[in-house]
Amino acid sequence: MEIEKVIHDDVLFEAQILTLKAKLEWIQITDQGGVHLSEHEELLAGGNVNKVTKVGNTVRRDAKPNSYVHALLKHLEQVGYPNSPKYLGRDEQGREILSYIEGVVSGNEYPEIERYMWSDETLTELAKLLRSYHDATVGFTSFSPSSNAYSDSTQHEVVCHNDFALYNVVFKDRLPVGIIDFDMAGPGPRLWDIVYTLYTAVPLAGFSPGKDEREVVPYHKQDHASERNRRIALFFKAYGMDVPTDLKEWVISRIHFMCTTLSNRASSGEIAFIKMIEEGHLAHYEKEVRFLEKHFDDWS
Repeated sequence: MEIEKVIHDDVLFEAQILTLKAKLEWIQITDQGGVHLSEHEELLAGGNVNKVTKVGNTVRRDAKPNSYVHALLKHLEQVGYPNSPKYLGRDEQGREILSYIEGVVSGNEYPEIERYMWSDETLTELAKLLRSYHDATVGFTSFSPSSNAYSDSTQHEVVCHNDFALYNVVFKDRLPVGIIDFDMAGPGPRLWDIVYTLYTAVPLAGFSPGKDEREVVPYHKQDHASERNRRIALFFKAYGMDVPTDLKEWVISRIHFMCTTLSNRASSGEIAFIKMIEEGHLAHYEKEVRFLEKHFDDWS
């Protein structure tokens, strides 16, 4: 059908202010008693780079056109992956339209999040969610290259989400049911994604979850090292992979890469990354690299 031709031709898709599918989605929303595009918009928490609002059963983002990510989301929809948002086009204001995944997202509350988000059950389900996502991306190709591809093309096993962290996970009934924010997606090795999820969800950072709700405390070897070792093993078992012997190198390399990315993209003039550096993100991750170099052997 002609509408499908338009939907799948990303070059034309991005050039239009409002695609035919976006119009049909707007009609569907309003016919179902939803809200007109310009009314009753709910600002959603989170989003260091893009402003995110909820309109009816959709999410609108002031995001730059990203043909690679849009093609990826269409691919995930086509292969039946149920845990990512669907790309629905752009609205009358030129904003990206995504389907809304119902649930709770910690967003910028991280790491002061609810206790259940640190549970073993959450970690296990998160590993399964990441594994199913990775498997769904095997063989994906796009005419538009990703600017976030892993540097060694011989290790392009899957499409890495590159921000598969607790703050981008949708929870429902206290379990992970979805992952959002694919802006950083690009081909790479499974471990590149896994180690960042471990870093944020075990966690392997300079803090650990406290005993009270939404409490975090500084890392102490005697209190936290053995628990980190156990949870790393738990994650890899649920993912279906042996714990690699060079895990330390992978984790440190991943966090160091975040420092490089922040610095390079700010230097290129990207306002969002300049703001993140001003807010202390670069200094934070540089400190985290030093922490990992000093303490990773505590739990490995």
